[in-house]
This record gives sequence, structure tokens and C-alpha cells, in this order.
Amino acid sequence: MSFAGRRHRRGIVASEGLLFGHDWMSLAVAEVPAEALGLDHRPASQASPAPPIAPLPKGILRPRFSVMIPAFEPDGALERALASVLAQAPAAEQMQIAVVDDGSRTVDVQRLVREVDPHGRVEVLLHRQRLGLGRNWNRAITLARGELVHLLHQDDYVLPGFYARMERGFRAAPDAGMAFCRSRIVDDRERPIKTASRQQWTAGILANWLPRIAERQRVQTPAAVVPRTTYERLGGFRSDLCQALDWEMWVRIAARNQVWYEPAVLAVYRRHGRSESTRLLSSGAVWPDLIHTIAINSGTLPEEIRGRVRQSSARWYAGSAIRTAEKQIAGGEFDAAGTTLEHLPRLLELLPRAGDRSLPLRRAGVLQDRLRSARRRAA
Repeated sequence: MSFAGRRHRRGIVASEGLLFGHDWMSLAVAEVPAEALGLDHRPASQASPAPPIAPLPKGILRPRFSVMIPAFEPDGALERALASVLAQAPAAEQMQIAVVDDGSRTVDVQRLVREVDPHGRVEVLLHRQRLGLGRNWNRAITLARGELVHLLHQDDYVLPGFYARMERGFRAAPDAGMAFCRSRIVDDRERPIKTASRQQWTAGILANWLPRIAERQRVQTPAAVVPRTTYERLGGFRSDLCQALDWEMWVRIAARNQVWYEPAVLAVYRRHGRSESTRLLSSGAVWPDLIHTIAINSGTLPEEIRGRVRQSSARWYAGSAIRTAEKQIAGGEFDAAGTTLEHLPRLLELLPRAGDRSLPLRRAGVLQDRLRSARRRAA
């Protein structure tokens, strides 16, 4: 693979604000300035919620896939993620593989990558400062050269056949705005927690997908592949969301495009206590983020289904908040449980009928009593 038809043995090739390694079969290491990526680094209150993703310069040679792995202070799970990709990767001309580091300070990301990739197949794209979750995802998309972009988190991995099935889907439906498969959720010891619900029995375009995905998150990010042109048309991940930014993206895509579905379980999402999702859940930040996302998604929906889907979404996440608080109390996370219960009324405000709110409020009252008793016992 070369850049604009030229192979460079030394140095870094720079064009249109993109910095690429000199030889795609070697370890490509680029300290990428954020300004060169077209990222909006104004304060979050002033930044564009869905920043634009610029098309690539004309004349660049394009692989079919870009597997972009956003990373921050990664551990050995990154090696598992990379190994799962390399085991099924076609030639470099067909697949870009890159670790997009978000300003790690305590981990030598280059060394970690070389341990699993001694031949330099994987690019390592560094950054001086931390951008945060969504902005680093957008940076990864901006640096992707492939026609199809797979964002694979550092903790997750894919199973054999993932890319072949995704390719098959896009060949069958070249206008699809995204494709995804079922995923398995595991803990940090690889013990299964659950498998994502089956959306349909056979591979193909999903029918009536928009109201289903707008109701609640049904797609784990490592299971999804999105054409770069979709991001170019619709913009990147929103800067005003911290937890549900991927869900909002899937709704945005479904509102404007067909979506291909592969029912085979080909992606694995890892849930553990050190993840960003767990941190946001423990801090309570996930609940106002979900409420904000429900409002954003509602604005995307056709008027005839907007109210029904918004209420269904609020009902689902109110139930999720109650289940989460129960688990937090049982696990001794009393402050986290209190924060979760504090946000429940705001979710219930989205339900117009008092009868829809009464049962969740009664359950929340029982949990508040249980929480007070648990705190007294622990004192």
C-alpha cells in the first residue's frame, strides 16, 4: 500500500492534515497534532455537537477496511484485540489496522503493539494530549483510509469470520449506512454475561429498524462497521455526549439509511470494573447523558412515531435505572445507588401519564428505604 501511489522508505508522509507512516507493512508511528485532523477543540459548550468528517484527498489509494482501535492506557486486552484482527486480516492493501492512542502516559503503547505485531503490520498513531472518548473516536475516523470503518475498542475483540461476513453484507447491500452482527458480552475473566438479542433470523436489511434502535441501545460498537462516506454525510460522534454517543450515532444512521444485520455472534464486548462505561455508571453521569440522548433521538424521528418511541425509551431506561440501583445496593455501592435513584424522576417525567409513573416510583421508594437501612447497617 502506498500514499498517492508513492512508497516512502523514510520519514512521515503528510497531506491534507493527515500523517501516515512511511510503509504500511512497517510499524507506523505518528504524533498527530489535533489541529491537523479538523477536530473542534473549542470548549464543549461552544463545540459543534456532531463535528464534520472531511472526505479524503482524491488520488489516495484506499483499502477496503480500516480497523481503528482507540486506546487509552491499554493493558493486555489490547493484545487480544489486535490478535483477533490479525488472525483474519487480508493483505495491507485491503485492510488498514491502526491503534489510535489518546495521550497515554503510563503505558508504552508502541512496545505493547510490537509484542503482538513484531512485523509492523499495525500503525500506531499517537497524540500529545488526551482528547476524551468521542473526540478520539472522531480522530480515528478522520485517520481511517478505508472504505469501511470498524471502531474496535481496546478491551474488545472479534471472532473468526467477522470481516468476511461484514464484506458479504456490504456487497449485497452497497447502499447500507452500516452493518452489524450479534455480540457476546463477557467479564474481565472471559466469563459470558449475556448474548445480544437476535434482531432477525437471517442476514439482510433490517425491517422497521429505526423505532427499535431509537427505543434503546441494541448495538455494541465492536459489532458495527460503517462506511466512511456515512460519517462524511452525517458527521462524527457528538461532543456533548459521554456515554450514549454510539447509540445516538446508530439512530442517526438508521433515520437516513438501511442497515444490514448479521445474526451470527462475531464480536465480543468486555464489561469490567476499569472501563469508562463502569466509571460513568458509578459516577451517575450515564443517566443525564441518556436523558439528553433520548431528547436528541426524538428530534431525529418522524413525528408520527416520536411520542410513542420516546415514552418507550424512557420506560426502558427507568427500569434499567431501578435494576442498576438494586445491584449497586447489593454490591455495597451506596453512593452510586443514591445517585442513580436521584436521576429516576427525570426519566419518569418523559412519561405523560401518571399511571405509567406510579409503579416505578413505588419501586424507587422501596429501594430508597432499602438503601437507608443498608447505610445504617454499614455505619
